[in-house]
Amino acid sequence: MRHFRRDTTLGATTQTVRMHGKEKQRRIESIWKWNQQRACNNLFMVTDFQRYKRLLRYAKPYRGRLIAGMVMLALVSLIEPVITIAFSQILDRAFVPEVSAAVASQGAPAPAQATSIPMQSALSQSALFAGLSGWLRTMPIMWFPFLLVLIFALRGAANFLGDLALHWVSSRVVFDLRRITFAHLLRLPVSFFDRNAAAELTSKITFDTQQIGAVTSQALTTLVQDSLKLVVALVMMAAISWKLTLGVFVIAPVVAVVVRLLTRRLRAASIAMQSQMGELSRFTDEGLSNQRSIKIYGAFAQISNAFAERANRVRRTIMKQETANAASAPLMHLVVSVAIAGIVALAIGEGQRGAMTAGDFFIFFTALLSLLPPLKSLSAINSVLQRGLAAAASLFAVIDEPAEVASVANAQPKLSGAVKFQSVTARYAGREADALVDVSFEIAAGRHVAFVGASGSGKSTAIALLAGFYQPQSGEIFVDGELLKRIGLQTLRDNISLVAQDVLLVNDSVATNIAFGSSGGKVDQSRVQWAAQAAGAATFIDTLPGGYAARVGEGGSLLSGGQRQRISIARALYKGAPFVLFDEATSALDSESERLVQDALQRLMVGRTSIVIAHRLSTVERADRIVTLEGGRVVEQGSHAQLLAAGGLYARLHGLQFRSPT
Repeated sequence: MRHFRRDTTLGATTQTVRMHGKEKQRRIESIWKWNQQRACNNLFMVTDFQRYKRLLRYAKPYRGRLIAGMVMLALVSLIEPVITIAFSQILDRAFVPEVSAAVASQGAPAPAQATSIPMQSALSQSALFAGLSGWLRTMPIMWFPFLLVLIFALRGAANFLGDLALHWVSSRVVFDLRRITFAHLLRLPVSFFDRNAAAELTSKITFDTQQIGAVTSQALTTLVQDSLKLVVALVMMAAISWKLTLGVFVIAPVVAVVVRLLTRRLRAASIAMQSQMGELSRFTDEGLSNQRSIKIYGAFAQISNAFAERANRVRRTIMKQETANAASAPLMHLVVSVAIAGIVALAIGEGQRGAMTAGDFFIFFTALLSLLPPLKSLSAINSVLQRGLAAAASLFAVIDEPAEVASVANAQPKLSGAVKFQSVTARYAGREADALVDVSFEIAAGRHVAFVGASGSGKSTAIALLAGFYQPQSGEIFVDGELLKRIGLQTLRDNISLVAQDVLLVNDSVATNIAFGSSGGKVDQSRVQWAAQAAGAATFIDTLPGGYAARVGEGGSLLSGGQRQRISIARALYKGAPFVLFDEATSALDSESERLVQDALQRLMVGRTSIVIAHRLSTVERADRIVTLEGGRVVEQGSHAQLLAAGGLYARLHGLQFRSPT
């Protein structure tokens, strides 16, 4: 396993190394974590076989049904030769008088004109089929129609049960992969989402997993059933005439070359398809999410043309796949048909010399023709395998991403809220300039501190560091006198509430949104109502149809901006964490909504350490301390009155906002 520093964070060397202690014990509790231990990154999956083997581990919990389904499908392949042999018996006994008479006389000499026809078929003399042939020869000929009905019924039942079992396993594997991938994504560091579009990740969970499902159902069905059909057919042919069967193997190298060439083309097209579908999903999401701006700026043609270009790339890739698929079957049929023509000519010669009966020829030719469907299926399944394995590589790349280390040993469960930044320097991945430079400040527990400064001065970065979303390049952050990295992300975030400009509301009830993330998903209705009352949200909630049970719509679309913010404040009150972070919480509100939200914020801050980011300086005048940042550096600290008296950056910003119009 490789231990490396994630260059997409603000410096995560220590956390990346520590994840192999206690975390390793938890990994063995599930297949997913076991796979993470075996493959920290997708570079270990160097062959299709290894990737497919890893994929089948997700089917291991359902191996009972998987094996039962494979047995049923194998039974189908074994039943089909019985049908062929039964028809050969009917042909020999009912339609060839000489053989029929010989069977009826149970060994009596056949008529002179029948001396060129063997008394027993070549198949009945084979050790593998002698028992079955002998049993069928003793059965009255008129019983055969009933026997055929029974055989077909048994074959149909086995095929149904086998297909059902494998598709059930496939659906479970897809479900597990989606659940595991989504849960893992939620625990990946914020830096991962900085470099990966949400639409592309959504495509992996929806589209890629469905491609993988086909590998564990359709592909496995074909590999088991058609491979066995191929083997049984060849064995039957060899039992009748091994010389003729050798001719079949002449085409094997040619078929292998054709499959090899098509495999390379299909693999390249499948890999391109995964990337292009992710890009198409991302662009579609981007276009639909910004449809208001597109309408206002008249960008219909620009966006439509860009979408058409991406969709056309997907179309061309699909055509490459379909061209290879369409070419595979005709090429194989052409090669096989030439071989069949030669083999049939030799079989006719064998029959004229009396080396095989009409029934033998029927069995041999039926088995020969039965080689084509499984060969076609096996060649066609190659495209399914390549698409599924390419999708598996894409999905495993996400699953193998190192997750955040959620907890550490001996972390205190409850924090009081004291914060200290000591010479902290931080830089985002891919940026040349530092976001924070040698920043130092202290916040006593229960105090109200505001960060002010121009856009890009580092205010949001400071909050992101405190929440553990990124790690600093240098310097240390202390909470309650303990190094932040020693507290553990789970403990830290259990003690933090966030009220941001963009409020996350799920399409559920008001009560569920206020109790968002509550332990066990249980909602304490009395606490919900208390939090809503304290946040000033109870008044408008009571007017909603259904009250606290009313749904808020996707993203809270059924509520106004001020109402969404008060729900967010009620959520923070419900959680009751000692830290509260406010990131531009009122910047997008009108004056009336801002006043209501500010009143709720004041109630929320009581007894809690609160850090506020705001461009409207009127919202931070009552802060215990104001930290002014510029270019990632702290340029001044103090109360509102002290900073105004100092006449520095804060005073200039304040003057710009409150300057009387002339």
